[in-house]
Amino acid sequence: MPELRHLRVFLAVADELHFTRAAERLFLAQPAVSKAVAQLERELGVDLLERTTREVRLTAAGEALRADAQGIVDAADAAFARAREHGAGLAGEIAIGVTGAVGPATRRDATRRLREAAPELSVALRELRPREIATFLAERRVDVVLARTIRREEGLRATSLAPTPAALLVPATSPLAAHEEPVELAALDGLRLRTWSAPGTPYTDLLVALCAAAGARVTPAETAVTGGADLVELDGDDLVAIVPAGWSPPPGTAAVELAGDVTLPLLAIHRAGPATPAVERLIALLGDR
Repeated sequence: MPELRHLRVFLAVADELHFTRAAERLFLAQPAVSKAVAQLERELGVDLLERTTREVRLTAAGEALRADAQGIVDAADAAFARAREHGAGLAGEIAIGVTGAVGPATRRDATRRLREAAPELSVALRELRPREIATFLAERRVDVVLARTIRREEGLRATSLAPTPAALLVPATSPLAAHEEPVELAALDGLRLRTWSAPGTPYTDLLVALCAAAGARVTPAETAVTGGADLVELDGDDLVAIVPAGWSPPPGTAAVELAGDVTLPLLAIHRAGPATPAVERLIALLGDR
């Protein structure tokens, strides 16, 4: 059966009508070009070229093959390019699960970075509750999940990404809202801390431990509002929330800068084993900040 490489050589000769010039164009030796064309002619059982000491001309069969061969080679090149793009995570699709604690700014950042690096890659975001992570990954309903924490689960792998700077949300009537300087975490001592899950769950425990490390004893106050961590309900002057920086304060609240290098972890969670190229690209983009 004729090979694609033979078609490429034939097309170069058909364009140049000269074996030496075709060889130079293909970076091949002239005998290799002659051999490839001869092999193609044997496979097809027809003469494609008329060769004389003065010139090379296409036969009728050669003209017919030339008319169709370029499209075949172009289609093959396009198929190879698409395969390389998918293999490099530059094309195809990626479904990203996000937990509420990730926040809108990180979601926008992840989407923007992927689209800039791979314009042909289709990106879909789906908000998940932490308890849904393992199921959605196992059922391949998402390729990767961005989250702040993870429970130990068999079959999952978590990669640490660049952490996110944290900020403080307080009621607009809170004395902390009037601070002109960044607020130390220690200033939260004795206050209630808004959480989105009960004590004993990973993210709530992380926030409480963050405060404790700064010398602030806080009382977790689980929200009664479900549907996403962006629904921050602060219904008392002694109630505050630690959120990723860049969070838009809901009405009646104010964002306050935290002093020091206070950050929240960010994880990329995916199925155990090698990650898909698109997931590897996401990890590389969000890890290099």
